[in-house]
Amino acid sequence: MQVDATKVQVDATKVQVDATKVQVDATKVQVDATKVQVDATKVQVNATKVQVDATKVQAHASKV
Repeated sequence: MQVDATKVQVDATKVQVDATKVQVDATKVQVDATKVQVDATKVQVNATKVQVDATKVQAHASKV
């Protein structure tokens, strides 16, 4: 009887550990998604800078 109770406890602990692993994995996925978002924002910022530079060049060309 005691052995069965111990097995149940061990199984419950395993389930808890698995649940924690799933949570950790989910957090990693979230972190990765955030990194992708940050990278996309950087690309957008760089594209805006290129556009601003192109506008400056155009303005300069118009003056000349």
